[in-house]
Amino acid sequence: MYTEVLATRAVIAGRRTYEHADRWQGDHHDGVPVFVLTHDVPDDPPPGSVRYVTDVRECAAQARAAAGDGDVMVHGAGAAQALLRAGQLDELELHVVPVLLGQGRRLFDDLPAEHIELDPVRRLTTPQVEELTQHVTHLRYRIRRP
Repeated sequence: MYTEVLATRAVIAGRRTYEHADRWQGDHHDGVPVFVLTHDVPDDPPPGSVRYVTDVRECAAQARAAAGDGDVMVHGAGAAQALLRAGQLDELELHVVPVLLGQGRRLFDDLPAEHIELDPVRRLTTPQVEELTQHVTHLRYRIRRP
């Protein structure tokens, strides 16, 4: 799975996630372009490979163009919801960790009422190495198009 992360050629992140990640200190990984989906563009955008985009479809188009034949990774519940609502998300990968968080944005809160069908692609479970580590389950689904 780590090789998949390094194989991505562009990243879309929600503004909140981008800021909480401390803007990845200016580099997500290996200079991959980062497209920050936001409601408003700051007056002083950061230098380098980060671009702020306000339109979800335009953000997806720019990221796909930058990625070429590579994958585009999406970070953040808000960005994932916006891309899913706009029909711009192809796959969904969930990492299930046995911890309940009491706050933060919920991944599936602001979706439309109609069903979104998913086809399972992969399920991986990490082994519990020692008493203090926890099992983590990684689920990948392809979003079924009507």
